[in-house]
Amino acid sequence: MILLNRPYAGYAAGTIVQLQTVTEAALIAQGLAQTSAGPVTPGNVSTTEFQGRCGIAAAGTQVVVSNPYFTTESKFQAYLSNAAADGTSLYITRIVPAAGSVTLVLNAGATAAVAVDWMLLMKSGELPTA
Repeated sequence: MILLNRPYAGYAAGTIVQLQTVTEAALIAQGLAQTSAGPVTPGNVSTTEFQGRCGIAAAGTQVVVSNPYFTTESKFQAYLSNAAADGTSLYITRIVPAAGSVTLVLNAGATAAVAVDWMLLMKSGELPTA
């Protein structure tokens, strides 16, 4: 995970994000980010990335990931990725795609912040539409 010193791919400066290892290394090498132990900054996310990790704060039940490439027909995979299990938030009950966003909904309010890994699924060779 990294702490962004400057905005990147739609993420605001000062947020902790988890990206692909090679991307994180490049951002650190350029001085645009620094290594962080996390956790990922909870709250709704705006990004141009096609995969990532987002956080849902304690008592929260959902998070919205905004991306101009998402459509109502987009397909996603998402799962909880906490290092320690949350006693109430056990799984994602709904993934609701919309034009420009996707909402990830938990089965219950979290007792502590939880992390969610998500990914836009695309067919081999498919390119996102702008």
